[in-house]
Amino acid sequence: MKAHELEVRLHTFSMFGMPRLPPEDRRHWEIGEASDSGEAIEKSWKELVPGHKDMSRELCHQQEALWELLTTELIYVRKLKIMTDLLASGLLNLQRVGLLTEVSVETLFGNVPSLIRAHRSFWEEVLGPSLEEMRASGQPLDPISLQNGFLMFSQRFQPYVLYCLRVKQTMAYAREQQDNNPLFHTFVQWCEKHKRSGRQMLGDLLIKPHQRITKYPLLLQAVLKRSPEARAREALNAMIAAVESFLRHINKQVRQGEEQESLVAAAERIGPYEVLEPSSEEVEKNLRPFSTLDLTSPVLGVAPEHTRQLLLEGPVRVKEGREGKLDVYLFLFSDVLLVTKRQRRADKAKVIRPPLMLEKLVCQPLRDPSSFLLIHLTEFQCVSSALTVHCPSPADRARWLEKTQQAQVTLQKLKAEEYIQQKRELLALYRDGDRESPGTRPSTPSPPSPPSPEGSQSSVEERIPEGSTAIPHLVVTEDTDEDAPSVPDDTSDSGYGTLVPGSPKASHSPLSRLRSRALRRDPRLTFSTLDLRDVPLRPQPPDPQAPQRRSAPELPGQVIQKGGSLPRRDPPSWSEEEDRTSAGGNVVVETLHRARLRGQLPHSPTHTDSAGESPWESSGDEEEEGSLFLGPSYNPSRHRLRAEDMLREIREELASQRIEGVPEPGDSRPRKLTRVQLQRMRGPHIIHLDTPLSTSEV
Repeated sequence: MKAHELEVRLHTFSMFGMPRLPPEDRRHWEIGEASDSGEAIEKSWKELVPGHKDMSRELCHQQEALWELLTTELIYVRKLKIMTDLLASGLLNLQRVGLLTEVSVETLFGNVPSLIRAHRSFWEEVLGPSLEEMRASGQPLDPISLQNGFLMFSQRFQPYVLYCLRVKQTMAYAREQQDNNPLFHTFVQWCEKHKRSGRQMLGDLLIKPHQRITKYPLLLQAVLKRSPEARAREALNAMIAAVESFLRHINKQVRQGEEQESLVAAAERIGPYEVLEPSSEEVEKNLRPFSTLDLTSPVLGVAPEHTRQLLLEGPVRVKEGREGKLDVYLFLFSDVLLVTKRQRRADKAKVIRPPLMLEKLVCQPLRDPSSFLLIHLTEFQCVSSALTVHCPSPADRARWLEKTQQAQVTLQKLKAEEYIQQKRELLALYRDGDRESPGTRPSTPSPPSPPSPEGSQSSVEERIPEGSTAIPHLVVTEDTDEDAPSVPDDTSDSGYGTLVPGSPKASHSPLSRLRSRALRRDPRLTFSTLDLRDVPLRPQPPDPQAPQRRSAPELPGQVIQKGGSLPRRDPPSWSEEEDRTSAGGNVVVETLHRARLRGQLPHSPTHTDSAGESPWESSGDEEEEGSLFLGPSYNPSRHRLRAEDMLREIREELASQRIEGVPEPGDSRPRKLTRVQLQRMRGPHIIHLDTPLSTSEV
């Protein structure tokens, strides 16, 4: 009944034409109704060039080759439309009435509409305009006018990659349907006899795209052979290179597809992975997730386009240790050797030994002409396992050794190429990053660096930006002459400076404002001396809401007296570094600085700015801010001394020390004290820092 119904439907199509497809199918399969009318062409190029009789023979041959390129393009597009307008449209109309529903139209012609659209665009944008210019001017066709279109060949004809990947499966599917489906065979015969088919067979139509895409270099080479001009030859060589590059890309994709198919077929022949015998069900349950071998996974260290291939397989006998010989079946892949055992009731082989990686495998022939030794090494180049392989014949042993050695060399070469390629890409990435402008380059946080042993506050400021939050930590610093070249510092006294991140509350404290203003007035001052000068003379009770310095040592809270003489104490330990730093200093300036550090003198240094004002004399609002921080009992006028009074007090103090063994100076210059003398003048007074300091506040 179906055969009779099919004949009736086909006769109707012959009498009244092919019905149009529904809108949902029409958008994909129909590519313009009057497409052929706009693609008409003359029989010969001589009809468009009136002066062809005066042209040279070489130029005429060039025009013949170009004309063949144009005419074969139109003929090929018309053959593609046979598959869509006749075969695909006929199948879809028959399937609408319940006939040939088992045949997949997508499998047979699914990608053909994309090819037609690509060639129509190529004609309308490249070949057609050149032909129209030839018609309008009457001049020969210039091959340079086709250069831009052929240079974009890979972008224009990208659908060919998918078609060439499927062409073998498509042709196999068509042969299978014709051999096993009588109704489909009847339909194909009717199409081949149709007047629109031009007696084209279905197999010939399916292979046409593959033949056409490989014919473009031949057509262009024919034009190049007949083009004596240098500019035309250069353009044609570039066009041929672009087309051949795309063809190599297609061949590469096809090869990878075939290798992937063969790998899948080989992986299906390998069954369970049972290299261990579990001692209990619990152990077997824990081993189960790790007892699978995926051969379709990428090869490690190799570019993704290189697929694992099955190189050799065959039965051998192996012997491990003192055990007897075992009949096994070996699979040699591109990067691994599998030792399996065939199962009687199943077609799949069971893996009975861990995979032997070729890069860790050593093959040594034995005295027996049919045997060789397989040694598998660990990462430490030590033996992990060894198998004695007995082949059926000496020729088989030679084949196994040769294939294994070739696979190892190829694998090593591929890994080296991938390593070099990754290095080149990384180098190019760094070069591109260097070319970027600093304004457009995205800011990346730099890794934290450990504090320098001579860590100055400026380096800390660079690591902690203003207004940011950092982790509190204790930093032991020493003031050197590099930090404060204008103010001699007592480097023999080591102090603890605690860097605490600033908070919104602490950033507006009176001490912060006093410190920043003083630093702006005299930039020669160091951060450490400036912090100690801002500390009150008497230790204040700690603020319970302030951040606690966990790593700060416990310091005795002593009351530091103002004025008076420097007390005599036992000389503290003296380091060589302190000796180098303090030797040769000015005794007046050093004593004045020590007095400030130990809280025995108020903040009245002798330095003045260009205006004649001391940088430590604050204004009225600064005094109010200082009183708010130092407490209500603090009176600035009571602590303020003039520079002359301070120097006079220091001279009196030095005179009262009665230093033995030092002659009195004959002039009014300040005396230079030795290290022992300075040790006697020292006192153990230590100032307890109660106010945390943030680098973002300074």
